[in-house]
Amino acid sequence: MNSNIFLFLLYVMCGSVVIASVAEAETQSIKDETFGFNLSRDVPYVEQKLDQSADLRTLDVYSPLSSEEVTDESELLPIVLYVHGGGWAFGDKSDVNVKPHYFTGQGFGFVSMNYRLRWDYKVYDQVVDLVTAMSWLAENAHRYGLDANRVVVMGHASGGHLATLVTADSSYFYADGFDPKRIKAIVSIDSSSYDITRLMRELGSFVERRQHQLIFTADESVWAAASPITHVSSSTTLPPHALLFNPEREASALQAKGYAKALTVAGVEVVLIPGSESAPDRTDELIGVSGNLATIAMIAFIRSQI
Repeated sequence: MNSNIFLFLLYVMCGSVVIASVAEAETQSIKDETFGFNLSRDVPYVEQKLDQSADLRTLDVYSPLSSEEVTDESELLPIVLYVHGGGWAFGDKSDVNVKPHYFTGQGFGFVSMNYRLRWDYKVYDQVVDLVTAMSWLAENAHRYGLDANRVVVMGHASGGHLATLVTADSSYFYADGFDPKRIKAIVSIDSSSYDITRLMRELGSFVERRQHQLIFTADESVWAAASPITHVSSSTTLPPHALLFNPEREASALQAKGYAKALTVAGVEVVLIPGSESAPDRTDELIGVSGNLATIAMIAFIRSQI
């Protein structure tokens, strides 16, 4: 296949745009009384070095206006930490649709993070970035009236893969000194990468397999190490999971069901939530839209864990 055609297909499949390098991080604070939240934009979650003119390791913090009135630790609000999708190579923390409005309206802080992207960095770096962002929240969430001991990690597509991998493979937490008990639930939306080996051998389309080979190489040991399902066992203690999937896309549905089975066997609480039948490829986009059944099921799951 012509390389230009393939890159176009990869671009379309990832459903996002290539992002330019971020300008020197400068935090902006905005109060949006119309939607009832405060927004602190481009907050760095790593120390900025003087010789760095650009760094993707920033996040946006959306906090309900009510969080300004928090005076006691018991009043701190729970957090949804969102990890965007984009095939590990594309995407941006601004790809949130109506989620900030929805979650802040439900009494949650909503934090959307950027992370270093392929091709300049590896998936390992992205997982490290996710843990680093969690550690930053542990130290700083209270400044926004938010509770770092009640975190829901939510990811879309490749972001869902990162969210499930970092919790399944506890070595990342131990290396950083982060307490995984702070994470109360995982919500993964339309990921096909819980079992990369199975996707490469059985489930993936040509484009999906080619994309995963570009990201994870042709080395099956790398596939296994990067697959969340590899790290799930009865000896691991994982938070409850909600797996949202596209009921019309075989790889999404079978990957979610296969991972749910592995979690259940390991004694982990898990719920499967199908996306909208009328718009199955817009599951992530429609989260927070009034009347969306997947949203109703998801928020019920989250509230049962917070």
